[in-house]
Amino acid sequence: MRLPKLTRRSVIAGTSLASLGGIKAAGATPVSDEGAKTCARWLRLNAHIERLQARWARLEAWLVKEHSWCQLTAAEQQALPWARELRDIDGCLDVLFEKRDALLAAVPATGSSTLESVIAKLAVTERLIWPDDHPEAHALIAGSVQDLLALAERGAHASR
Repeated sequence: MRLPKLTRRSVIAGTSLASLGGIKAAGATPVSDEGAKTCARWLRLNAHIERLQARWARLEAWLVKEHSWCQLTAAEQQALPWARELRDIDGCLDVLFEKRDALLAAVPATGSSTLESVIAKLAVTERLIWPDDHPEAHALIAGSVQDLLALAERGAHASR
């Protein structure tokens, strides 16, 4: 099985995760804050969900194009070997959605003890706000994450 193609969203998720690690590497406070750890787990899980959703969408589009998926009866769909992968992905996603929701509920709304924790919470928020639905809000949040990362890096360089 080939890995899914990178999407803009997964690249952004990976960039934010790498940035959080970059703060740690730059000498700022390590990821010790529970809120930051929970956010990092949420971001990793969300990126995994997005990869599975992308795989599911590509597979379904291929089935529609190559096998007239939408014109098939449920029994005919289930007879195709690729239907199992769709079911497996669906089942996986159900479990992952529950885990992601539980992690989000565990992220404290206030009380961050480090700049890294604030950045992590904003990175999660960035993914919760759909750019197409609220482009201005999404841009402000994404820009704030980048600004905070730059400030944290400057602070780390100044303390050396």
